Amino acid sequence: MLIYIEFISRRPGIGLHEFHTVAGGGQSGWAGDYGDDIALLNLGRSWRIGPDPEYMCVWYTPGSGLDRIDFWEQTFRSGDADAYEEPFRLAARIDRAGCYEPIGEPVRGTAGRYYAEWFEPAPGVTAAELETWFAERAARHGDLQLNLACLRIGHLGPEPRGLAVWGLPSWGASDAIVRELDGAEQPVHLVTASFYADWGQEQL
Repeated sequence: MLIYIEFISRRPGIGLHEFHTVAGGGQSGWAGDYGDDIALLNLGRSWRIGPDPEYMCVWYTPGSGLDRIDFWEQTFRSGDADAYEEPFRLAARIDRAGCYEPIGEPVRGTAGRYYAEWFEPAPGVTAAELETWFAERAARHGDLQLNLACLRIGHLGPEPRGLAVWGLPSWGASDAIVRELDGAEQPVHLVTASFYADWGQEQL
């Protein structure tokens, strides 16, 4: 199972509407043509809370690992993806990307608003222990939906190593969770946090 996250920014001089239309169309075009890659989350940072870049697209390929990158390379080199890849490049830049393994089963985001936790696991903590811990947290926060928890594969991605994304029924609902990890070192240390909204719905 592979989680592949693209960290995206808008190119200088590109209007917001054009960016949403052209870059968003590229992402939906790929998802429509290559159904093995599931677009879990396509998000824009909202209310200026969280690190750059401002946009993030999370892909989930449950039937493949890093070998999926070989297929992507073949597809791009063949020109089969040019119809949506070339317009995307005119409006957006993928500043970097990361390869991750899911902790538990990801769930496609439908909430519209999201709270993201960028974390570093404590030394010696296993993925199985984190899966149990996140499941317990999700049970305590029944109004929120845990869309994603994942750990970076090796060093194939930016710091920190872990990311969790929670769907929110409202921004105010985040109050139940945003202070939960203050000062914690076990089983994770919270490095920073973000607010996101669905692509095109973000508040700049």
